[in-house]
Amino acid sequence: MTSSPESLANVKSGAGSPSANIATPLRRAIGIVRVSRISGDDPASPEDQQQRIEALCEREGIRLLDTLPEHDVSGGAEIEARPGLSRALSMIEAGEAEAVVVAYFDRLFRSLAVQQEVLARVEAAGGHVITADMGEVRADSASGWLSSITLGMVAEYHRHVTAERTSDAKRRAVEDGIAPFPNLPFYLRRAADRRTEHDPKGVRLMREAVRMRLDGATIAAVQEFLRKHGVRRSYHGTQSLFSSRLLLGELGFGSMVNTEAFAPVLDPETWRRLQRVSVSRGRRAKSERLLARLGVLRCGSCRGRMSVGTSQGQYALYRCSPTSDCSKRVTISAEVAERSVVEAVQDLLAGLEGRASIEGGAGEAAEEVARRQEALDKAIRSFAGLEDEEAARERLQELRAARDQARDRHDELLAASAPAITVRAGDWDLLTLDERRALIRAVVDRAVVRPGRGPDRITVEPRG
Repeated sequence: MTSSPESLANVKSGAGSPSANIATPLRRAIGIVRVSRISGDDPASPEDQQQRIEALCEREGIRLLDTLPEHDVSGGAEIEARPGLSRALSMIEAGEAEAVVVAYFDRLFRSLAVQQEVLARVEAAGGHVITADMGEVRADSASGWLSSITLGMVAEYHRHVTAERTSDAKRRAVEDGIAPFPNLPFYLRRAADRRTEHDPKGVRLMREAVRMRLDGATIAAVQEFLRKHGVRRSYHGTQSLFSSRLLLGELGFGSMVNTEAFAPVLDPETWRRLQRVSVSRGRRAKSERLLARLGVLRCGSCRGRMSVGTSQGQYALYRCSPTSDCSKRVTISAEVAERSVVEAVQDLLAGLEGRASIEGGAGEAAEEVARRQEALDKAIRSFAGLEDEEAARERLQELRAARDQARDRHDELLAASAPAITVRAGDWDLLTLDERRALIRAVVDRAVVRPGRGPDRITVEPRG
């Protein structure tokens, strides 16, 4: 359901408003200001949106931590292409804020699919989505779901209608050599008459990037080269530069293509050679995050290992594997997760003097591997020539699985026992990254992250 902004004060005090069942106090909020394209005649200008967000927070006694801009960003874009929304979601799920606040509903959502995912994630973390025009938007009840779906359908409908009305204008723009999209690549710019033309410095930089690629440079190497020259693009954004037909001087919108919109950056033969280049990206550099690849951080929903990642390429987090079928998709701020695990390790080691190793356990595990291997070898000899091949095959599979499990346990304990570390009060800050990781392996079996927000949802389970 939605509740008016006037009822939010009652929500906090527990008065009998329709949304008074919200238990979490609205203390901290993140604002989002989005415009598809900045223009002087837009009634919902960034300034207007900012003022409405600030007025709402002041009226309701909510501390506005920051307002994140999304300029030249479509309301129908995926979450990954929404820098402000992505950051706000990360903060809500990390427990760093309780609410996302916007001036107008359709400035936050113009895609029903994105709206449903955002509401599900925010509500799972105990957060809130508040709009100055429609009040709080929720989908955790039948009436709330119906109301939010209706609002979302109307907002997406208007996006499609607007696209249909502007399609003819965009085709005419392409015919005139005017780019119908707001953001041009760094090697192009708009002339005084709005036609597309070369940016001389950018063209030289792009041609050098093409030369590097043709000479065998990886996408990552080109990405770093561009970054050093002030052009910041993601890995896939860098990759897409080389496949763009803008390099040939072409502008397109739908079926309309202007092949002579501006002077080409590359000749057709060079462009075709560029499309045939295939260079292995090589092994990814090992992450410097403390818990990366330790395997101790587990999703509290599916129990799978959580992997390190980033939001918008800058905010580190741990998340449930993107390839899993987990229904909750648990994420947590890397800083929050690492701080919680380190504090738990320090508590477990409080007052401990001497070596923090488990070499004895590793030795026992090695003996267990040997026993399992011997049992497997005997079985292979005994089963040779048996008529019941299916039963023999199943038994061998069981023995191999037991041997592999024992071997994995031995490898894990061996890694956890080296290097040997002497632990005393205050030693943690003196340890190297590898030593800290070894120490965590030695004393922590797993750290389970439950869905929700805040560090309290992490449970650290010690070994043994």
